[in-house]
Amino acid sequence: MRNKITAPRVIIAVFLVIAALLCVYPMWYTLAVSFSSKAAVSAGKVWLLPSGFNLGSYKKLLADNQFFRSFLVSVERVAVGCSLNMLLMALTAYPLCLPREKFPWGKAYIWFFVANMLFSGGMIPAYIVVRNYHLLNSFWSMILPGALPIYNMILLVNFFRNVPYELNEAATIDGAGPLQILFRIYVPVSLPSLACLLLFAFVGHWNSYFDGLLYINDLAKQPLQTYIYQISAVLDPQSMTPEQLREASKLSDLTLNSAKVVIAMIPIMALYPFLQKYFVTGMTLGSVKG
Repeated sequence: MRNKITAPRVIIAVFLVIAALLCVYPMWYTLAVSFSSKAAVSAGKVWLLPSGFNLGSYKKLLADNQFFRSFLVSVERVAVGCSLNMLLMALTAYPLCLPREKFPWGKAYIWFFVANMLFSGGMIPAYIVVRNYHLLNSFWSMILPGALPIYNMILLVNFFRNVPYELNEAATIDGAGPLQILFRIYVPVSLPSLACLLLFAFVGHWNSYFDGLLYINDLAKQPLQTYIYQISAVLDPQSMTPEQLREASKLSDLTLNSAKVVIAMIPIMALYPFLQKYFVTGMTLGSVKG
């Protein structure tokens, strides 16, 4: 039986369409601005379609080999950083999800992690720690300081607590050790939750630029986000050729920044469709207590 078209349904449908357009339009506008000329953007002529079609912003970003080196650094950072994040989160969350009689100090450890999450030392102490461990200008300076995302780890603890503990007991009786129980029972059962947290870790590593700006001095080791940040932040007209000055005069900060946003969100948009089906399940699985 077909649902009848009623006034409340029409109102809800119109509201959802408007909400969807409000979400999509900023991205579409950013894309249109990135392909528009400086004059058209300055005159406010860009609304839905590019005006004065211009690829200058993308040519500037892709002009030298540093762009591709930084892109590879970001890819390496995402691969290593996400792998380390997921491994440490799983190893930490498993003992903390056990019942109190099995791990009496679990609650104390959770409060220890929460205290470290809420009260950080700040930028200068973090820099001193990285320097004292001789990690400055090293790839690992962007990985190790955030190797264990505490907030995501606490989410994973709640996800693991939804796994029936009877499975743990049955595996223990069969002779399985803690690592076997973790990787053969808890991890496979919690794949939707892990996929959701993997997306969080991916976005965090890919969009991060400040740690590369703070800890990395060698341009060849800087990630993509740090590189495209410095393109507009560091611009010395005295060191530019006449041709470069002419090209720069055709660009504005808005068109260049829009091009940066478009390039930065391509990998996330490519990954999200594969993880989207796990997103809602992963977010709600640990929020309901059975």
